[in-house]
Amino acid sequence: MNTVTEIKEPEELEFEQPLEEEIERVEIPQSRRAVYTEKGDPEVESLYGKYKRGKLVLQPDFQRHFLWDAKKSSRLIESALLDIPLPVIYLSEEKDGKEYVIDGQQRLTAFFSFMDGKFPTGRDFNLSELKVFTELNRKSFKKLNDEQQDKIRYCKIRTITFRKESEGDLKFDIFERLNTGAVSLNDQELRNCIYRGPYNKLLNELSKDNDFMYLLGLKRSDSRMKDVELILRFAAFYHATYLNYKPPMRKFLNTEMENFQRISEARAIELKNAFKNSVMIIKSLLDTHAFKRFYKGDEKNPNGYWERKKFNASLYDVLMYSFSREDKNKVYQNLDSVREALVCLMTDDQEFIDSIELSTSSVQAVTKRFDKWRLILKDILGIAQREPRSFSLRLKEELYDSDETCAICGQRIQNIDDAAVDHVDQYWAGGRTIPENARLTHRYCNWARPRKEA
Repeated sequence: MNTVTEIKEPEELEFEQPLEEEIERVEIPQSRRAVYTEKGDPEVESLYGKYKRGKLVLQPDFQRHFLWDAKKSSRLIESALLDIPLPVIYLSEEKDGKEYVIDGQQRLTAFFSFMDGKFPTGRDFNLSELKVFTELNRKSFKKLNDEQQDKIRYCKIRTITFRKESEGDLKFDIFERLNTGAVSLNDQELRNCIYRGPYNKLLNELSKDNDFMYLLGLKRSDSRMKDVELILRFAAFYHATYLNYKPPMRKFLNTEMENFQRISEARAIELKNAFKNSVMIIKSLLDTHAFKRFYKGDEKNPNGYWERKKFNASLYDVLMYSFSREDKNKVYQNLDSVREALVCLMTDDQEFIDSIELSTSSVQAVTKRFDKWRLILKDILGIAQREPRSFSLRLKEELYDSDETCAICGQRIQNIDDAAVDHVDQYWAGGRTIPENARLTHRYCNWARPRKEA
């Protein structure tokens, strides 16, 4: 009975709330508030040599692409020929002995591309639209005379390097402030620069999992690494558990990256298996509705609906975490009950709804939503000690196929996901969970009906 809605592939993932709060305090003890920097004025040729030896990393894997066009790149070369001072380049020295460009990637890429003769795309780099050295238009680096080539080679650029001894969280905050490029790096793109190593590669690898991309409706990687950040969120809760979560979310994720930066092969395999376990279960459970809200109707229109485009990161966290260690076969045996319970939770339990809508990064909200779903899942997958409270999906389908009318409001129920099976004689009053005591209703109508439980 489940229908799959075709969803247009998004250019960039959309979420109901930001993945990380925009403004968060950086809580660092006074004794650790230290940033060690080193200033220098290296020549372009010196930086170019480091780059060629792999000691200076311009564009870490999966980071944003080179954004400048030929005109802007040419104007930078002309500035060097005119001895115009250039903006500061910021670098970060990391534990692997390499330096990573935090701010200035576009400028250095333009210089190095001109000296190589080609842009990163493979297109020839010939100067264009120069305003002063117009005679150099359409010329490559090799076509310049020795004096002009030397002007570029020995052009000095002020650099500020953050030493590896600097406090990690403070470095992250400073790098965020230094984002002055045409497209500022977001938090995950910054992490991709700062926390280089096998863990970073693993996160990027998992983000390309076919089933995961299917659940997110992606045919290619998200342009701003939101898919990679979702993998990191899963890993952080998997390793730390929600019981050890402390806000802000940004620090929680930074700590995860730092703790597992040099992850062992055994831990990497364990995480990969847990991730794939969750993804496979959720694909069978929700298909294209994965990580999206189901909304009950209202008094004017009792028909509910699935969110079509925006993902809910709080739902993602709960579902990915809860299925990571579950036996797939046991979940598949109870798939209908699990799905029905989740939809009910999203529509009937106001505390759960608030926990995925309001102040979602607070300890209270995180604990509330994880606890509620964990207990419900345990009740379904565990050995039942009493008669179940929920009717089966098979019975709901039979009632829906027989008559789509809501037993409370008398209107047609348009979608089986919006249908609830209610006890005629209420469960709390001893009513049994059997077909003879069942009626089909809208979820909203069932939720809004008068209740007399003690």
